[in-house]
Formats: sequence, structure tokens, C-alpha cells
Amino acid sequence: MRPAETFTNAMNLEQYRMDANHTAKRPTILASIGRRLAARLIDCAIAVLIFFIVKFCAGALSAYVPAVTPKAGFLSAFFAAFAYFLLADALPNGQSLGKRLLSIAVVDRKTRKSCTVSQALTRNSGALVVIDWVWIFMESRTRLGDMFAKTIVVQTGNLTSVRSLADIYDNGRG
Repeated sequence: MRPAETFTNAMNLEQYRMDANHTAKRPTILASIGRRLAARLIDCAIAVLIFFIVKFCAGALSAYVPAVTPKAGFLSAFFAAFAYFLLADALPNGQSLGKRLLSIAVVDRKTRKSCTVSQALTRNSGALVVIDWVWIFMESRTRLGDMFAKTIVVQTGNLTSVRSLADIYDNGRG
């Protein structure tokens, strides 16, 4: 084999490897309003659970540490729950626990990469305003917070089933 043929074959092999790594892109399917609302309710329930766990732990700690007052326990519990509410969409793959259970994710509108911390803060700060959710009923199905953060919420898995809790712990692996 001549050196030119070897070079050409190596280039073809490299091109083949690159093409094999680029699988066909799946079409982007926006998440339904029902799934988004259900995921938000699950996340709110998780935030309330975080609040009570932190408050209980602070109460138990106050028996041993006099500096931990009931007010400090309440404030720490409130801020822990509020932090989850604001930052949950920046968890891996742009999925809060509620979104992960319902197979939806928050992604950047252009790059389709997972939601960043700054995008999560931007989109969920808008959720504090009641009018934010009114925008979701329009044709684009994006909240006002999504528009400001330049994100969309997409379907990531099977459209017909809800994932089990086991999938959260083992990433769906057997």
C-alpha cells in the first residue's frame, strides 16, 4: 500500500468514527402543560419536605446548641426550601426531581444543553409572579421565566409512561 492510500484510508476511518458518534438527532418535543404542572407540584412538595426536615433537625440541634433558636431554625428551613425551588432545574440534565420523574427537562433554547445555574435562577425567579404561568397557555408553551432565561422544557423519555423512583436512583439502569 502506498503512503497516499494509507493516509486516505486513515482519513476515511476517522470520518467514519466521527459520523458514528453523531447519531441522528431526535426531534425536540415540548413538554405538555400537564406534565410541567405535575412536575412543579412534585417539586413544591419536595421543597415543603426539605423545609420540615431542616426545621426538625434545627429543633433537635437546639437542645444541644443554645445558639440555634426557633427563629434561626425557621429561617434556615425557609432558605433551604427556597434554594431548592430556585435552583432545582440546574440539577444534572436540567431536571429537578419532579421533572426527572415525569421525563421532562429544562434545556437552553439554542444549544439544547442542560439548564445552567444562572438560567435556573432567572427562570424560577419569574415563577414568583402569578402572571408568569399565564404565558404557558399561549402557543409557544413557554413561561415568562423561560423567555427571559432563553430555555424550553422538553420531553426526554417515553411519552406514555411516568418513570419510577428506582430510575432516579440508578439512572434507569437495570
